[in-house]
Amino acid sequence: MSDQTSPPSDPSTPPADGVAPTAGGGSTPPPPTGTTAVDAPPPPPAPAKKSRTGLIVAIIAALVVLALVAVLLIVFVFAKGDEKHSITIPATAGGMKQDKDKQEELQQQLTAAEGQFKTQAKNVSYVKSGVYDQDDTGRGPKGALVFLGAKLKKEQKPSAFVKSFSKQATTNGFKIDKISAGDGGGSAVCAYQSSGQKVAICAWATKDSMGELVPTVPGYDSKQLSKIMLDMRPDVEKTS
Repeated sequence: MSDQTSPPSDPSTPPADGVAPTAGGGSTPPPPTGTTAVDAPPPPPAPAKKSRTGLIVAIIAALVVLALVAVLLIVFVFAKGDEKHSITIPATAGGMKQDKDKQEELQQQLTAAEGQFKTQAKNVSYVKSGVYDQDDTGRGPKGALVFLGAKLKKEQKPSAFVKSFSKQATTNGFKIDKISAGDGGGSAVCAYQSSGQKVAICAWATKDSMGELVPTVPGYDSKQLSKIMLDMRPDVEKTS
């Protein structure tokens, strides 16, 4: 997908209708229900809404946005290294338990986000998603965190991911923090909105894998969310 997509509709609606800043056209997401369909990425940002349930669906819509951003990178093929990666969804990641009830509730949105990876780029081997319960106020706001990870068939340059992610995020009104990718290597970045309700989305990329973390509740800054992402990365990304 190219950068010529429409931006999301609302600061509380970070880019994904159903993981995050790659925009697509579409209408304003409906209130969350067990059968809400995600037919297209979210529209451009507008003033923050007070409805918390509406915000959850809006943030999940950001999954599709980030998925589309990541797809832009698949056109790059680079020299291979020795280390290979795989994505897994364990019962516990980063000290957080998988929230299967919330995952079932958001399954339609998650499936739509996964589908964006698979249909927009032939180089995606597979995509996996999981929802984890963040219940420690010392780490950030309590609530579910959505993880979306992809394994690539062809290799990419991790820094290209950061560049494309940053460009699309700023186009949609986000600010960028370039962060450490931790011991796993590669490149990592966070997009955030500090005005109104705080919203953050963080992601990392290696030559053959990508991972994104999106909260379903507002209030995270990039420092808090990136710390959680790096804590859970060794559990959801395996090396061989």
